[in-house]
Amino acid sequence: MEVDGNHITYFIHGNKKYRFTDPEEKVRADTIAFLALKKGYDIHRVETEVAGSHNDFADVVLYRDARCTEPWLVIENKKADATPAERAEGEGQAFANAISLGAKYAMKDFGNESFIWQIEGFGGREREKNRIGTRDKLPSNYSEEMHYSLIANTDADIKPASAAVINMAIRRAHSIIWAGGKRDPLSAFDEWSKLMFAKVRDERHTPNGKPRGFQVGTGESDAAVSSRVHELFDQAKRQDPSIFPNNEKLELPDRKIAQVVEAIEQISFIGTDSDVIGTAFEGFFGSVFRGSLGQYFTMRSIARFVVGMLSPSSEDYVLDPTCGSGGFLLEALLQVWKVTDRDFAGQSDLERVKSDFAAQNVYGIEIHPTLARISKISLLLHHDGHTNIEADRSCLGPNLSKQRLKQAGGFDIIVGNPPFGTKIEEGDEDQLDGTSLSSFEVCKGKKSVQSEQVILERSIEWLKPGGRLGMVLPDGILNNSGAQSNCPAVRDWLFKQGRILGIVSLPDYAFRRSGATNKTSILVFEKFSDDESRRINQAFDKKSDLSISEALKSSGLDYHIFFAEANYVGYTPSGRPDNRNDLYNSDQNGFLSNDQEGSILGEWNTWYENDGTDDPRCVDILASDVWNAHPSHRIDPKYHVYKAHAQELIPSGWAAAPLSSLVERKKRAVDFGKNPMREYKVLTLSQTGVPRLREAGVGNNPPEWLGMYFADSSSKWYEVQEGDIVYSGIDLWKGVVCYVTADYEGAVVTQEYPILKVKDPSKIDPEFLSVLLRSKRFQKVFRAINTGHSNRRRTQQSDFNQALVYYPSLNEQKEIAKKVRDARSQITAAMQKVATVEREIDATLLATDEILDLNDEPIE
Repeated sequence: MEVDGNHITYFIHGNKKYRFTDPEEKVRADTIAFLALKKGYDIHRVETEVAGSHNDFADVVLYRDARCTEPWLVIENKKADATPAERAEGEGQAFANAISLGAKYAMKDFGNESFIWQIEGFGGREREKNRIGTRDKLPSNYSEEMHYSLIANTDADIKPASAAVINMAIRRAHSIIWAGGKRDPLSAFDEWSKLMFAKVRDERHTPNGKPRGFQVGTGESDAAVSSRVHELFDQAKRQDPSIFPNNEKLELPDRKIAQVVEAIEQISFIGTDSDVIGTAFEGFFGSVFRGSLGQYFTMRSIARFVVGMLSPSSEDYVLDPTCGSGGFLLEALLQVWKVTDRDFAGQSDLERVKSDFAAQNVYGIEIHPTLARISKISLLLHHDGHTNIEADRSCLGPNLSKQRLKQAGGFDIIVGNPPFGTKIEEGDEDQLDGTSLSSFEVCKGKKSVQSEQVILERSIEWLKPGGRLGMVLPDGILNNSGAQSNCPAVRDWLFKQGRILGIVSLPDYAFRRSGATNKTSILVFEKFSDDESRRINQAFDKKSDLSISEALKSSGLDYHIFFAEANYVGYTPSGRPDNRNDLYNSDQNGFLSNDQEGSILGEWNTWYENDGTDDPRCVDILASDVWNAHPSHRIDPKYHVYKAHAQELIPSGWAAAPLSSLVERKKRAVDFGKNPMREYKVLTLSQTGVPRLREAGVGNNPPEWLGMYFADSSSKWYEVQEGDIVYSGIDLWKGVVCYVTADYEGAVVTQEYPILKVKDPSKIDPEFLSVLLRSKRFQKVFRAINTGHSNRRRTQQSDFNQALVYYPSLNEQKEIAKKVRDARSQITAAMQKVATVEREIDATLLATDEILDLNDEPIE
């Protein structure tokens, strides 16, 4: 039922709406609620104002069947302050209507007085022998004994289940709630979490020999099941108020609740091994958190690898400052428990060690209250770890309730995948939550910064001296060179705080399933000890303009950095499972295998113990050398892995030289005002390597490419000549490079398309060079040297000039260029043939139209 102002709507058989200002209506509402919530009758088997005896109408009728054709109980309501005469009248109406309708029972309910009589088998004037008592004596389930099949601590009790069975059951439960997309995804997941909370309560607190509350009895109504689950949820909230606030309610109709109960009632989640639960939920979470919800979920293979690199123990305090759905914390639990099972096997305190770690050492912060609840429920279903999740709070602010979160240096390990790309401005109360940007070192002099920069600083502040961090970050923070981005300042600060132990590059598609196009990497960082911090600070105190590399050497703190580049991460760009995984080797259940040979994790483990790596995906470089390797002090793995192996990529017998020694950039500025009526050719490029002309009058293009239309352009325009090479500064890594033929002599391009001229055509053929720069090898090279993390990553001119190019003899170059040219000509000729055939078909069909005298109809 729903009260809206002065009206009440009953969602019964044939929904009815009445004025709620009538005192008698309030009594009727209480009666209907009593039938559904206290006695468990199906509200859809209830009708109001049913025609009865002598043109009278029964206030409420409860039917035995779903079609509402077999009246079972007739009820008459009167207001609570009814007179004796009105009460006598009401009793008579109840009897008359019950007899007229053929009901088994009659009831009067006046709010402060109620009685039930059995009508069936007694005369119409009997009032004493057939009197049953107050409404509380009303039989449940139509007087039939309810049979429950699940009895606590018996052979008929709930049982642990396999990962496959659990996965199917929880997916079915969620699909029932989601209702084909009628309910918003996050709300659907929240309702799912509430029901799982009630289920755990029932599993833990049903006495031996008693029926489980979270089940559907034989023939039991949806309302009865729902009422019992509502009570379980309320009990769970009272016992553990840390997950749902006291005023939180289940927002699902009775039918949905009963269907979900039926889907999962047989499974003992608490009794199932945590590894099995983890396997079952991994696929479920991965499929549910897609699209708009993907921002809240890191694919489990990424979380598993990050935690595996940090290798936490049962004595470590672990924090995820932006925990989302809890994937990193769950992975920390599972990995620590696995190690604990091995190291404490046979000891009586094994389970105590595991439960203590979950209850006392695992912390999370999540600003989104619904996500925080989902995280807690996920950890609860995996046998706990939910008690230290800080909900509805920003990790940047001081208003955190857990004592360990209120102080710096409280954690041994910090993990996570913070939200990035969000700009935090001074005064943003939601994000800063009582603090200011000026309180962060990386924000000095800034009015706004990207969220990942301040979250990184806050996280390192939480680390103990010697503590370690594993975090997914956008590549921009690792390689952006612009001072405005603040990324160089963040890198400078990072080097002064501790050791950058390792950085692992993830493929472009790692977060594509959530709609993100960010290029990301994993940073593993170790905070300096107190003594190391003192030494590095003393180095800068002695000489304020000391470089990072000089400071590391003079303080005796220079160290090695592990870089790696992963191409495969255990799932496809669409998020489907993929057996290819560079990050780690899996066991039969998908968890970390004991044998990591051949994986990046295996190389990391070996490097961590001994330094050095011989895997071509990985390199080991001194921190001082990393700092000096590039003017912007970039630390992205793809750049350093490429630079370390660049000389090894040169084919046998080919020469090699940096691009700057082979080509020069041309800027032939065009004076459009000199001839405003001249029509220009405007060149555009594509990933095919074939240039084409931009069409006038399309989109924002002017109606004609006349000089006058260029006069007020905000872009700078340059002329190309035959033999030039033109490329896209943004999309070079996608193969957007072309050779200018005679057809495009004199065309113009904007400054976004740099123009190159070969210095010595007797050394390198320009057409061959354009083919070479489009090759897969060089697309990978340009991916390595470009900067930023969005889908429009730029190749800086200085990095482009330093790219190492290799080439064969001039004759071989011309031969390769000719093969490509001839192949493209064949494609053009084939397309022309296709067009000719299509025109012939059209001509034949048009001739038929004339014969039949068909009129052309416009196509809408």
